[in-house]
Amino acid sequence: MPAAVRAWVERTLGSAVVSASTQQGGFSPGVAARLVTASGRRAFVKTVGTSLNPKTPTLFRQEIVAVEAIGPLPSTPRLLDVYDDGDWVGLLFEDIDGWLPSHPWIQSEVDRVLDALTSLTEALDPSPWPDAPVVAVRSREFLSRWPHVIRDGLAVPDWLVGRVEELAELAEGALRVMAEGKTLAHYDLRADNIILTEDRVVFIDWAHPGRGPRWTDTVILQADMRSSAVRLPALPDDPAITGFIAAIAGGQWWGGAQEAPVGLPTIRAWQREQALVHLDWVRERLG
Repeated sequence: MPAAVRAWVERTLGSAVVSASTQQGGFSPGVAARLVTASGRRAFVKTVGTSLNPKTPTLFRQEIVAVEAIGPLPSTPRLLDVYDDGDWVGLLFEDIDGWLPSHPWIQSEVDRVLDALTSLTEALDPSPWPDAPVVAVRSREFLSRWPHVIRDGLAVPDWLVGRVEELAELAEGALRVMAEGKTLAHYDLRADNIILTEDRVVFIDWAHPGRGPRWTDTVILQADMRSSAVRLPALPDDPAITGFIAAIAGGQWWGGAQEAPVGLPTIRAWQREQALVHLDWVRERLG
């Protein structure tokens, strides 16, 4: 961490940092650490510069705007301060003494987290950040990848042969519906972006927020849960929901066939895995 960023941390916390415990998980490069100062104060810092990855500072800036707009909620982390010198961007949060959900998921944590997400969705509908990006617009390129799969001649699972155009049409229809959504979505919910405590479920890492339908985050989170031996509540038989799942599958399938971006060496294998999860879900919903 550059000296100027470290000085900001210690100035904000009012004491020198004597312990920094790096936290693992996610894909972004940079510092992610739980801190303890000489005075005993605790905090969590995440910070990154353009030299580590040119796009990640922009994601951190989006998170700053989103968290400030949401304000204090039991299910979101309390933001203490932010840093931005045009190169390095940092966020300093409360230190949350908790644990990540089990992965594979277990039923008790599935039920608890989905209940908390329902409450969070209520609080974020309509979006407290009126100018938040529309996820269907911002993510249109990613969610419209099935034509790229066709163009590049990428192999698909046997059941999908001859049906790729069907999924492309479903995805396009979903984007039209999603563009009208008014709820602020986290848009990146999975086990390693959630912290459980004895009395809280905290949704962290708000780097990809945007407006969408109320079911947006539920679909994303259930996808992360589906590989586990748990019971999940059925989602409505809505073509837009099926189309959203299909759109994610297409984006991940095409992405998994590309070269890894700078600083993110593990993301392509994860994308391939996620594509298969979503494709199985689409197949189930289509019958």
